[in-house]
Amino acid sequence: MKPIYIDISFVFKPMTGIGAYVLTIINILKKSNINFSFEELVLPAKTKFKFIYHFLWFNTLFFIKSLFCKPDVIICPSFIMPYFTRKKTKYVTVIHDLCHLRGEEMTKYSRSIFGLSVNIVIKKADTIVTVSDTIKQELIEKFNISPDRIKVVYNSIGEHFINANLNPEILNKYNIQKDKYILSVATLNKRKNIPELIKAFESISDKYPELKLVLVGGMGNENREKLTKHPNIIFTGYIKDEEIPVLYKNALIYVFPSLYEGFGTPIIEAQYSNCPLLCSDIPVFREVAGKGAEFCKTDYQSIAEKMEYLINNPTRRNELINFGDNNVKRFSIENVAKQLLGILES
Repeated sequence: MKPIYIDISFVFKPMTGIGAYVLTIINILKKSNINFSFEELVLPAKTKFKFIYHFLWFNTLFFIKSLFCKPDVIICPSFIMPYFTRKKTKYVTVIHDLCHLRGEEMTKYSRSIFGLSVNIVIKKADTIVTVSDTIKQELIEKFNISPDRIKVVYNSIGEHFINANLNPEILNKYNIQKDKYILSVATLNKRKNIPELIKAFESISDKYPELKLVLVGGMGNENREKLTKHPNIIFTGYIKDEEIPVLYKNALIYVFPSLYEGFGTPIIEAQYSNCPLLCSDIPVFREVAGKGAEFCKTDYQSIAEKMEYLINNPTRRNELINFGDNNVKRFSIENVAKQLLGILES
């Protein structure tokens, strides 16, 4: 087999859910001894309108290289693929979600770019990959795509969880103690619904003065000072990969209150870490979490009510841990590899 090309432009800057997904794909290809190479457009960090440069590169230098090197497969893991394609190369492009249709956090420019990218994928890709059956059904319903063109390849647990060094000293760095904090890992964008989680925590914090809320991730389009000044709410920003499993493992509860997701990797990270899980009641979370989560509405009153329920109910927390431990096996690297390799072999 000629090399498989994987476009990794922008997906690791900084690490996001898409970046974690690409690492899963790379890990599978390495373990399967499949010949692949990275393709990347490198731009200065503060470059504006990166999509335009990426699109031009895809359809000029990258396209010319594909004509000469003749790869069997090109994997585009972050929505964007070239408009000009080589006839004998198969294009596999991943659509992680359809958040541009919701308009909750994107600018008009971003929505238009995202919409253009998705339309090119629908027209040009040989295989469209989604990260959940929920997003597959959205694509079928909104764009009338044949189900046969869409394949599901779930995300899996990252190597930094599997090979974690669970050093409890990391907790001291953030001034937290085992079972004395609630955790949430997300870029603070509007669809992550972190403001409602903050309001929920603030509404119950007087009852639990020793309990903290730890928010891991970049600020996104939220302003920290406007969100809260509560002394027991900790914003860590982005942290090292090796530190994240320690925070999951020692948290009393993990809360994931998003309004919309394509998959929700923190679900399987929490379940793998035996951390009781509270999720918003949206279809994709029902699909991914199974019985291994307590579900709530997305308003702060419901989040607060369910947080209190889990804080005061160790029996239910243990039940969620047991359900989660069984559920997360569905997303083992071996099972995800079968999904991906089935696509490549066909």
